[in-house]
Amino acid sequence: MLMIILKNILKIIKNKNKNFMKKLSCIALIAMCFLTKIFPQNTEKALFTKNSYSKEISFFRTDTTHGSQSTVIEYADFLVVIELPIINEGGGKSTNLTEDIPKAKDFLHFIKKHYNNKPVKYVLSSHWHLHSLSGITPFFEQGATLLTAKTNWEYSIKNGLFGNNDISKYKKQVIEITKDTTILQKTNNPIQVLFLDETYTNKPTKDYLFFFMPKNKTMHASCMCAMSDIDFNVRKDFIYSDRVSDLSKAIQTRNLSVENLIKLTSEFDKEKKIYKNPTFTKDYFAKFVEKGKPMSSVVKEFSAYNLSFLVSKKDSILNHLTTKKISAQVINSTVYDCIKQKKYEQAVQWSQILNLYHAGEVNFMDTMGEAYYYAGNTTMAQHYHNLIFALKPTHKGGIETWAKNKENAQK
Repeated sequence: MLMIILKNILKIIKNKNKNFMKKLSCIALIAMCFLTKIFPQNTEKALFTKNSYSKEISFFRTDTTHGSQSTVIEYADFLVVIELPIINEGGGKSTNLTEDIPKAKDFLHFIKKHYNNKPVKYVLSSHWHLHSLSGITPFFEQGATLLTAKTNWEYSIKNGLFGNNDISKYKKQVIEITKDTTILQKTNNPIQVLFLDETYTNKPTKDYLFFFMPKNKTMHASCMCAMSDIDFNVRKDFIYSDRVSDLSKAIQTRNLSVENLIKLTSEFDKEKKIYKNPTFTKDYFAKFVEKGKPMSSVVKEFSAYNLSFLVSKKDSILNHLTTKKISAQVINSTVYDCIKQKKYEQAVQWSQILNLYHAGEVNFMDTMGEAYYYAGNTTMAQHYHNLIFALKPTHKGGIETWAKNKENAQK
């Protein structure tokens, strides 16, 4: 309000004596600068939000334009942060850290302000994707220790997370996880770190970490908690990601008493126009698994279709996919399952169905080109290679990649 008044004063004096106007303008500008320092514009409210989950746990969204969030756990003298989605990207982007340092600094300040300036002791990252680990430098600089899988840390560096910056000074602040472990054992809220090895085949990265808090009986599963709110009375037939199967396996094999699950991304409530807390109860999880079908079982069913059926019933198959609202990713996985089984002609047919069902997606065109390549139709493979790079010159794929994939598959 004071800023507006001062601006209006400048307008009023616009037609007055020039010397008087200059003096008054200088006074007004000085006052504006002074007031800006005393009453800075609060922009962080537009950037970050906080929602409480329990007495110790809160969710902080690092950007109000999407649902990815950090989970912050409060202890007596410090904080623990799970996930840093400063950049809301998966595995398809390399970055120079200078892109997100300023925002990460603001986010760190926002967190600490809410906890009387308590320091962040640990940052826990489930995998190397940027929606899990971006903007880590300011946290390192204030003394935080990063806990992540060894392979994820190595890949983050190779993938350009730090650009050309020297990271050797942070080496002692990184704990590289290769097996299950527990941190903060002497506190009243220890955290069990679960290492998902090669027996878990549906992870987004080679190695993956879950974070279980026994006190709250809560598991932070991030992207592996691939669930959404479903009305089971309305949707009686749905397919869920096999990541959910791996999540269930991790809980059962360790005999964990999990009452609640946390995922990385909040769902947006269109009616209330707010992001929901990214949590699911044990009962909902059990119903979700019971009433839905894992994607692998549907892929297995589709890849069993014989060639003549795929050719003659293509329209019927497309109608079924549309009616059931089956994800294009299910069909994409079917193509690669056929390739894995060396059913190359079936792979071509499914890739055609995929690109009719979800037209215009470059990654699905890449799938079709690869199916043709495996089937030995290099003319069509080359055609789709050319088309892909005409549409997206920076695309990572094409004939060279398909050739390497086929060569590796034959070893």
